Amino acid sequence: MTKTPKTMTAAEALNHVQSGMTVAFPHLSAEPTALTNALWDRADTLSDLTVISGMLLSGYGFLSRPCAKNIRFKTWFLPGTLLRKTAPDVQAEYLPMTWAQTARYLDDSTFDVGLIHVSPADADGYHSFGVCCTAAKGIANSSTYLIAQVNPNMPRTLGDSRIHASQIDALVEAEEPLAEYPNRPLDDVDATIGRQIGDLIPDGAALSLGVGGIPLAAAQALMDRGARDLRFINTFTDPTMALIKAGCATAENPKAHTGDIFGSKDLYDWVADNDAIALASALTTHRPEDFVARKNVVSVNSALEIDLMGQVNAETIGGKQTGSMGGLIDFAVGGQVEGGQFILGLRSQTNKGRPRIVTRLDGDIVSLSRTFVETVVTEFGVADLRGKTVHERALALAEIAHPDDRDALRAHAATLH
Repeated sequence: MTKTPKTMTAAEALNHVQSGMTVAFPHLSAEPTALTNALWDRADTLSDLTVISGMLLSGYGFLSRPCAKNIRFKTWFLPGTLLRKTAPDVQAEYLPMTWAQTARYLDDSTFDVGLIHVSPADADGYHSFGVCCTAAKGIANSSTYLIAQVNPNMPRTLGDSRIHASQIDALVEAEEPLAEYPNRPLDDVDATIGRQIGDLIPDGAALSLGVGGIPLAAAQALMDRGARDLRFINTFTDPTMALIKAGCATAENPKAHTGDIFGSKDLYDWVADNDAIALASALTTHRPEDFVARKNVVSVNSALEIDLMGQVNAETIGGKQTGSMGGLIDFAVGGQVEGGQFILGLRSQTNKGRPRIVTRLDGDIVSLSRTFVETVVTEFGVADLRGKTVHERALALAEIAHPDDRDALRAHAATLH
């Protein structure tokens, strides 16, 4: 249906939200904070409001406000270690889905109101989703009433990133900087893990780097090695930009298909009108058929801990849900395609000295079953679990654990057959 959007203030636009409605908006640097701030003000006067989104870089202060009693907050991605101090206090209902499943969920749902964050329109009336495809596009297509924050700081990106003004009900012009995603400085442990992972990634791979210190270190190792002909899928962050700038990518464009771009302001400036980058939904990058079509898909993934069986916990701390699966399972499946690799990198201990290779996982949640876990890397080495028995796998994992933890792990491994 063709619409004629009206320009109004955020407060005026959010007056459309009524009690009992469901409101959805994208996450990370694509959150339209001028609209969400107005939503929290509006929620003070409503009841039975369902709000759906992912990880919010703006924080979760709205859940401490009086409006929280009126909100049922559902999320496909809790803040995890990024906002660890607040994560246990986030009163949310978690949607335990892979990233491909999340994309299908957003496409198949119906939301009363959708809030999106876009660039100004071009001469043909098309806005750009900018730094987000999967969530923004799914929400835009599934919302009965669509409100767009129009921000001149939102980069105009290429690929599956356009929405015409005739699909939008209300436009709110609000200029603000995009939220930057914090990258912690690398240390020697990250660098050691990253170098080992870099050695496992062949030239010509379709690479998903993930987020955090270890993928950053792996990217640095690839640049140091002079890797060539890489293609990129999944998230697009500063390390991926650095790899392209360093000449490690394929000469063909686009060099990257991504559903989410988040990082520094330099990154947001660089992706604007850049034909090296194409936005793409997870329904074109994260399905089994996508991995088969691409071939040579190598993913660098992280976890909170792994037990001697090879089972992975990427979601709970102290038995409480604090993280999410994201593309973990999607890429574990991709690692089974011929030429694919699923690499799990983790530090041998936490900052408090607790082991990350354990005899029993924290809590009752297994994020990834042992069957899919084949290559595990810590600062003490690489455990290749392919073709090994339960006992052999356990011993291999014990050997790359922290030296302080190895004897206990070896003793437990002796009981596994």
